[in-house]
This record gives sequence, structure tokens and C-alpha cells, in this order.
Amino acid sequence: MSLTEYYDSEIEVVLSIIDSFYTFENNKEQQEWERARFVAFMTIKPHDSKKKFKKPSDLIKFDWEQRQLEQDIKDLKRKIKQSRRREQFLFDKLIK
Repeated sequence: MSLTEYYDSEIEVVLSIIDSFYTFENNKEQQEWERARFVAFMTIKPHDSKKKFKKPSDLIKFDWEQRQLEQDIKDLKRKIKQSRRREQFLFDKLIK
């Protein structure tokens, strides 16, 4: 974005661009950490006689994975509630 485009644009556009930049940088950093964890996992795996590490996430869990898991659980619960409401709606419609 040139300086002229910056001054001509509205604040929402600028904030959206800044947000996208930070999201991109955050994703890039997460990929670097996951790559480092994978290398560590592959290095340790031959010496794991008790078969303690079955996947890289057994070595270390990152906080963004925990947040994603919590979000997935919330989404699943929401979908279950919607499904039950729809099921009840259809059942009530069938009875009438």
C-alpha cells in the first residue's frame, strides 16, 4: 500500500490490512514452531524405547492447539443443540 493509498483509504480498510498482516505473521510463526517440534520429534523417536511419543503433539502442546480444541468443542456443542432443536421441530410438525 502506497502512502497515497493509505491517506485516501478509510480507517476500516487500514485496520483490516493491519489485522491481515498480523494474522499472516502469526500463522508463519506457528508453522516455524510446528516445524521445530517435528524435527525434535524425529530426532527423539529412535531413542524412545518405551514408545512414549506417538506423534509430535505428544512431545509438546502449543497454546494455539488448545484454543483450537476448545473452539472445536464449542462448535460441536452448538451443532448438537441446533440438531436437537431441528429434530424437535420436525417431530412436533410430524405429530400435528
